[in-house]
Amino acid sequence: MKPWDRLFTTSAIVSIFILIITVTTLAQHGTSIVTRIKFARGRTTTVEKGSVHRGISHDYLLKAGAGQTMSVHLAASGGVCFDLYTPGLSDQLASCSKDWSGDLPRSGDYRINVLPDTTTERNISYTLEVTVR
Repeated sequence: MKPWDRLFTTSAIVSIFILIITVTTLAQHGTSIVTRIKFARGRTTTVEKGSVHRGISHDYLLKAGAGQTMSVHLAASGGVCFDLYTPGLSDQLASCSKDWSGDLPRSGDYRINVLPDTTTERNISYTLEVTVR
């Protein structure tokens, strides 16, 4: 077998392997829709509305600085909660919460992951209010 043929065959096998792992991971963990939160000029609070169901979560990313105070409030008609992560997902500040408030330990992109109750198939509407000062 020629070296180029061997390289092509090896690349194809590795690509198929990576595709299988990616599909399996997505099937196990569901899908996340990522949205960047930007505050309107002069505003410290924003409100995001959405709906989630089993297999779908919403991730909200927002830039904030060390020492700022963040408050997160989630209002939902059913089983929905949020997790809050520091930049780089190194620490979890809140786990399956409806309300959280505190001083931020470092600067960067914070992630708010809105998660549905995994026992229901229906859409669950929510309103997420985020304040950073």
